[in-house]
Amino acid sequence: MVIVDIVTIEIVLFLICLLLSGFFSSSEVALVSITRAKVHALLCQGRKGAEALERLKRSTDSLLITILVGNNIVNVAAASLATAIAIGIYGDVGIGIATGVTVILMLIIGEIGPKMYASRHTEELALRVAGPILLLSKVLYPVLWVADRIKGQFAFRPGVAEPVVTEEEIKEWIDVGEEEGTIEEEERDMLYSVLRFGDTTVREVMTPRVDVVMIEDTSTLEHALSLFNETGFSRIPVYHERIDNILGLLNVKDVFAAVFRQQTSATIRDRMYEPYFVPESKKIDELLKELQLKKQHMAVVLDEYGSFAGIVTVEDMLEELVGEIMDEFDEEEPEVQQIEEGVYLVDARTWVEHINEDLHLNLPVTDAYESIGGLVIDRLGHIPRRGEVVRVEESNITLVVMQMRGRRLVKVKMTIAPSAVPDEAR
Repeated sequence: MVIVDIVTIEIVLFLICLLLSGFFSSSEVALVSITRAKVHALLCQGRKGAEALERLKRSTDSLLITILVGNNIVNVAAASLATAIAIGIYGDVGIGIATGVTVILMLIIGEIGPKMYASRHTEELALRVAGPILLLSKVLYPVLWVADRIKGQFAFRPGVAEPVVTEEEIKEWIDVGEEEGTIEEEERDMLYSVLRFGDTTVREVMTPRVDVVMIEDTSTLEHALSLFNETGFSRIPVYHERIDNILGLLNVKDVFAAVFRQQTSATIRDRMYEPYFVPESKKIDELLKELQLKKQHMAVVLDEYGSFAGIVTVEDMLEELVGEIMDEFDEEEPEVQQIEEGVYLVDARTWVEHINEDLHLNLPVTDAYESIGGLVIDRLGHIPRRGEVVRVEESNITLVVMQMRGRRLVKVKMTIAPSAVPDEAR
């Protein structure tokens, strides 16, 4: 009679250990899987258990140690109880029986079942188990303290914390969101633009000096007004004698006001304002903030030698986020136009890296040039003439000079050999 009572107690304890094993297994999946961003959102919503969850997520190492200690204790206890029960009933043969039964039950009740449930109900389960796991971590504080000291002594990079979320992971989430339909393609492109924004330099978005409309400081206001009318621009750089010698920026409103009031003695020097000079290597996110503080819409870009390289406007930078911003003076013309299968008409200013990325090509990229026009000039070794041909053998691509404007290359026809035609064009 006494033996039956002991066996009954052991069976009850064994079942409790099995349930606790499932609890720790499911807790591990739920608490590790839930992201810090989701925890922050739950905390802002005031969800029950969110505060305990937030405290646990502050230290992933302590969280894992707490769960592993608890899980190992109940697993060892369950195995010991199963062995005692089997020996009490079957004798020495019971050891084999206990091992087989324990493994099966542990897999189903203690591991597979709970973890599958946790993967499907991560948020709900994490909120429920956060309190008990936090309480257990306080009980196991001495163990956690020792583990923390050991980690500090043997860490390969002490004091260096890995980022909670990397940019690559964010991109993966964006791609998954698009695949599942929660993020539209346009939204995906804008999110990618935001991630690239901080890495983009002024050189990549500026209008190069060869395309900048400028005016000399000795010109008349009537000439300036006529230039504004012809170009549709609202601001124009002012130079003195040489275009590298930028003195200021001229606003159409100031010129119009002077002409309208018939201020015949007013000059361009009187009406221009001081320009803001920036290096072409400057990041556009920093420049955008600076222009906002200075309440300016344009900056003058200088190269590494201090020479005038171009201009950059707030619109140029915002277009990196939202795409081309067209107004009544802009003529919409894509940088790369497909003429027929495998044949494209390309703006000579288009960056080679952008062409490779958009068309999945492998045009060579070096420090000697950045644009497709630069590639043509680099291969020819001289200023090109209309009709000249460049064959990029390693990429199976032929480039033909289609349009020149003075000594400036404007348009290039790019023909891709059939074996190199991108999938999108087929």
